[in-house]
Parts: sequence; structure tokens; C-alpha cells
Amino acid sequence: MLRKDPESPYEPLTDEELVHNINLIFLAGHDTTASTLSCALYNLARNRDIQDKLRNDIYQKMGLSDSHKKLVVPTSEQVKNMEYLHLVIKETMRMFPPILHLGRQLSEDYPIPEDNIVIPKGTTIALSIYSILHDPKIYPNPEKFDPERFLNAKYDVDTYMPFGGGSRMCVGIKFTLMEQKVFFALLLQKFDLRIAKDNPDYEQLRVSGFGLSRPTDLKISFEARF
Repeated sequence: MLRKDPESPYEPLTDEELVHNINLIFLAGHDTTASTLSCALYNLARNRDIQDKLRNDIYQKMGLSDSHKKLVVPTSEQVKNMEYLHLVIKETMRMFPPILHLGRQLSEDYPIPEDNIVIPKGTTIALSIYSILHDPKIYPNPEKFDPERFLNAKYDVDTYMPFGGGSRMCVGIKFTLMEQKVFFALLLQKFDLRIAKDNPDYEQLRVSGFGLSRPTDLKISFEARF
């Protein structure tokens, strides 16, 4: 479109720039989604009651019986109606945000009156997403995996931002959520997830990384249902 508009003030992207942007989208979408899926697997294996409730909700939304023995791919409409699955993913991303902090550059001077400080325009700052999502004043008992905390409570966009916020929010938000929901709608039909009490991750999932987080050597048992 830019190439066809001679009056456009914007320069079109070169082929090389397009390739770099496409590569960035694939890379950014792979590690973050893989990390969230791994953390969700842990949460479900560690909390069997929530796993069972989620499986029952998936079966209900897909019209499946407990005795079915064939893997069924959900439709997009069925996935959209899996509200409890959405809560499970949302709570997982609160507990284990794939991006730990956001970097931003100030577009204008920012005063902090109580400290008599002015951060000058152009300063690069880092916002800790993890600290916000684990603030007990916002999320009571933040270390507890509780998907239903989002059921009736309303949180400001400034207090829930695993995908970032504002005009630079992650462009892949809808894609990754659909990807994760289809993954679990299929996985929980086929497998029960378990984690042994002697597993080093049983009490607390070990997470490593700076900037991008990921579980460390996570071991979970997958027991076939059929």
C-alpha cells in the first residue's frame, strides 16, 4: 500500500526489514508461549482439583462424555466458550509472566513529587511486571494458584500486563491465547497430569531467566486416559 501511495510520508519496509520482522515475530512467540504452557502444565499437575474441573468444563463445552476414547479437535466457537480455561491461562500468566519487565523511554519529564525527583525526558526505564503481578495489595495471597480470583474481580489494565500495555501491547495476544487453549483442550482429553511429591518442583516451580522466564528442568508425568 505504501509503495502505491506517492503522497505517503512513510518509507516502505525493505525486503530485508520484512524478513527481520517476521523472524522476530516467530522468535518472540515461541519462547513466551512455550514458557507459559510449561508453567500451566505444572499448575494443573500440582492442583489436581483444578485440573479435573478444567477437564470437565472442556468436555461439557465440547459435548464429550467421560467414556469417549477418541481425540476430538475443538471448534473455534467451542474454544471461545471455554471460560474456565481462559481463567487458568490468565492466572498462570499472572504467577509466571513470560516477560519479567518492560523497557520504555520517557517522552517527557516525569516528576516524582514525594521524593522531589524529576526523571528527564529520554530516560530509559524498566517496569517490573513480576512485582506488579505479585503485589499482595492487588492480588491477595499471590503465590496461590487461584484461577477464580479473576471470575468476578476487575483489575485495571495497569495491574495486569503480562502482554505489556498501551499502543505497544503484544500483537500476538489473540493468537497465543487461541494456541494455548487448543493445546489444553486436546491434551486434557488424552492425558492426566501428575507430579510426584519427591519432585524438586513439587512445592515451588523453579524458574530461571532474565527478561524472558522459563521453568528449570520441569518433570511431569503424563498418564494416558485412552
